[in-house]
Amino acid sequence: MISRWKLTVSAAVKAKRAWDRIPPEKRAKALESAKTQVRTHGPTVAKKTAVGAQKAAEAAATHGPVIARRIAAAIEKSRKR
Repeated sequence: MISRWKLTVSAAVKAKRAWDRIPPEKRAKALESAKTQVRTHGPTVAKKTAVGAQKAAEAAATHGPVIARRIAAAIEKSRKR
């Protein structure tokens, strides 16, 4: 079985090669479009993330250390994916 880091490096190399095949004008246009979307949707995403973190903290405080460990384990598991 191939390790995760090898798959990550492989995907990064393929993405770089694909990016290099795109003409510079289209690359600039794609980046400008991405900047616009980040400016538009970024604050909403950040707010939802902050609210989710606050709810997790409240749940941990309310339900004690057992639930806090379960939440931490779930967060760690989701980060590893």
